[in-house]
Amino acid sequence: MESVEIHNYKFICFTDAGCNLMLKVVKSLVVNIEKPGKENSEIEDAIIPNKLHDLKSFIEKSFKTGNILVFIGAMGIAVRSIAPFIKDKTTDPAVIVIDEKGEFVIPVLSGHIGGAVDAARTIATQIGATPVVTTATDVEGLFAVDVFACKNGMFMSDMKKAKEFSAKLINNKTASYYVDEQYLHIDNFPPELKRDTGVFDAPDMIITPEKTNGDILQLIPKCIVVGMGCKRETAGDKLYAFCAECLDKAGLDIHSVKAIVSADIKSEEPGLQDLSKWLDADFITFSSATLMEQEGEFSSSDFVKSVTGADNICERAVIAYGCHKLLVKKTARDGMTFACGTRP
Repeated sequence: MESVEIHNYKFICFTDAGCNLMLKVVKSLVVNIEKPGKENSEIEDAIIPNKLHDLKSFIEKSFKTGNILVFIGAMGIAVRSIAPFIKDKTTDPAVIVIDEKGEFVIPVLSGHIGGAVDAARTIATQIGATPVVTTATDVEGLFAVDVFACKNGMFMSDMKKAKEFSAKLINNKTASYYVDEQYLHIDNFPPELKRDTGVFDAPDMIITPEKTNGDILQLIPKCIVVGMGCKRETAGDKLYAFCAECLDKAGLDIHSVKAIVSADIKSEEPGLQDLSKWLDADFITFSSATLMEQEGEFSSSDFVKSVTGADNICERAVIAYGCHKLLVKKTARDGMTFACGTRP
């Protein structure tokens, strides 16, 4: 067994013929995708297969969200190898199988959310193979809600409802949706989707960062920017609870948080760093000078200014990020402050 890793692609082969094809595929990806324009000799020198002695450990290490695991060989080997590690389609990596002759490229696992279908088509194009795609929406040439959500950085509220939405679309060749234009504008929908003018039209899917009753499929765009300040060493779970409570009162889903923003003096604050990781959000800080340059009506604190150089952190940081207005103005409790705005 041999393997090659390039970016998030993890290749594995089992025979000499498989190794030759693996090197061809990797070289093609490097030339056309990773480092276009690089000399062939440089590429070939950089591609060195690694001998593998423990298939299970390799699969376990590679079985992480974001990876694309490519088997070159028999489908049965791939299926048996990955079976113990399969957990959930929202977290499983993409898995692809290529036959040793390089005639067919088959996405096996996480075709949409993990990107196996797109990766299979890319590889097939590079080596002149046929992508074997079996996912229903792709076969029918219809809108794939999970692909759309993934590409647009949206959180799907319920995988079961996503399947029901796709089933209705496949059976009826049409489905309806509603976009909350208070927060974002999206127009790149295919003709098989009918746009409703409001939630009262009972659409099959709603796109909004606001909390809903959960009766229909909701795509939650990450468009809410949360500004926070806190005392030193405030625990992350305390910040999370406060943030969640403020968002809940504002009627916003916590999965909609795009970024946590604060002042540079808080750039190494463990609690804020933990909060951003838990929310899968960026953590960005601004200098006191930048914060004070922001225009608008902000609450002011002489004490905060004496400590940080800015009279307000949470509100000013939200505007500094690029939000045009505040959805929630400064809310304070136990040495923590919260404000939020929106930016698609």
